[in-house]
Amino acid sequence: MSRRFRPESGDLSENPPTPEHLLRGFHGRGVRNTSQSIIPVDDLSDARCLGRSDVIFYLSDKRDPKDPKGEGAQGYLKRFYHDQNPESYLYVVPVGGLDDFLQNLVNTCMSKGVATKLKKRGLFPQGPLPAKIVELGQLDRVDLSIGRTKYELGFEGYTLYVWDDMRTLMALPVQNGQVLDANVYIWASDHTRVNWRGIID
Repeated sequence: MSRRFRPESGDLSENPPTPEHLLRGFHGRGVRNTSQSIIPVDDLSDARCLGRSDVIFYLSDKRDPKDPKGEGAQGYLKRFYHDQNPESYLYVVPVGGLDDFLQNLVNTCMSKGVATKLKKRGLFPQGPLPAKIVELGQLDRVDLSIGRTKYELGFEGYTLYVWDDMRTLMALPVQNGQVLDANVYIWASDHTRVNWRGIID
């Protein structure tokens, strides 16, 4: 377990000035290491809508602002969830093709006109890709909906990040600290942001 967290100026800001401030405030610890990884896509032009993202479930050893002592302290792996309301949408950027379940979600969004409506509203992933990303935790599951139909999308080996805009969430396939050539997931929202309190809508 880490030593008592001593935040620096800006770490506990509602709008962190840098990704480093965000990391320290979100996790309740200093920056342990940085690494240079290649996102396995060149741009987001092939992003395909999977549906409305209702709830994100993830695992993290971050400090729990609501219970910062005991098992809520930094260093204990905990399960968090985040209700996304108002609306946010999950997209996939295919790397090597989609399985039948994902392709069905993409097809349903297309047939119901969801993807077209979101394009008109500007609710789709837009670049450029970030210079830095901040790790938030291990992505576990996303509860999705397309209209009134509910879906559950499970993840294994995916890490949840936020871009250096402190707003755009992204999930990358990571193994032994290396980003793999596999599908990239990215959220589109007008309101999501991340600070020391967590993921906020």
